[in-house]
Amino acid sequence: MALRRLSTLLALTFALGAVAGAVGARTAPRMWADQLVNVTTDDLRWAKTRVRVNVDHWDPGAQTGLHRHPGPTVIYVLDGEVEEVFPDGKTVRLRAGQGVWNPARTSHNVRNVTSEPARVLAVHLDPG
Repeated sequence: MALRRLSTLLALTFALGAVAGAVGARTAPRMWADQLVNVTTDDLRWAKTRVRVNVDHWDPGAQTGLHRHPGPTVIYVLDGEVEEVFPDGKTVRLRAGQGVWNPARTSHNVRNVTSEPARVLAVHLDPG
């Protein structure tokens, strides 16, 4: 039952992100730290999880640096292209309309290696 609720929540989150992305278009700033727009944060007490939804704006060449999140994360590209690079050298290229699920504590670096800006919807399910 909890898995069904979580699946429904993720579907609703993607819909919210698509709407927020379409409505909230803006010029991508130069610094990655300034590129995060927190769409919503909510506690799911029944699942002991905190949901964080961001729309990340990426200039060409912008990247996060190697990092990880305490809970699973979904990355969905709204516009443009990004690459997700893992410590073992594996690289996943994501284009608009594509996404990836990362398990909790997955180390990764997300970067825009194109000459065009990109926008990414990031859904974080943090233990709480």
